[in-house]
Amino acid sequence: MNYLELAMISFALAADAAAYAFSYGLILRQRRRGACLALSTITGLFQAGMPLLGYMGGVGLREVMMRYGEWVTCLIFVALGVSTIGKAWRESEGEREVLPLGIVGLLIMGLATSMDAFAVGICLALGRVLNAELTAPRLALVVGCIGLVTFVSVVVSFRLARLVHHFPIRWLQTAAGVLLLILGVQTLI
Repeated sequence: MNYLELAMISFALAADAAAYAFSYGLILRQRRRGACLALSTITGLFQAGMPLLGYMGGVGLREVMMRYGEWVTCLIFVALGVSTIGKAWRESEGEREVLPLGIVGLLIMGLATSMDAFAVGICLALGRVLNAELTAPRLALVVGCIGLVTFVSVVVSFRLARLVHHFPIRWLQTAAGVLLLILGVQTLI
């Protein structure tokens, strides 16, 4: 198995979740520790689970995911971005409070940030990546590595956002919304 390729795939798959975690970390002021743990756990589990589903579903689900996966991801990110920017400019500075995501929001974010991991799972099933026959222990290593790298990347990104908390929240929310819009458009490119 090519471990360098596995590391590169893991970090590439973690990028969307890390970018979302940074934007979320920019605007969340309360209950940060619990929110960070919940977000990193859910995104890590989704990033590990989706390649496994792609591997098991193989070619059967490939057509549906290849046709609609990017569009679903784009729509989720664009909707979140527009909503975040709209909130930033509708509310006054005094009444602005962002609460941690609920379970439904976390699940939607986990799904949105892991669609490309499903495609990697399909490629694993077809033997197009890692140049190795994936036995059960090797597959467990692959999905574990992807999930762990995502978990750590999300924690680090969320915590790094704290460095710029001294800026006015309206501008931080706008920056977070623009970042989400960029993520949405990036999925289509």
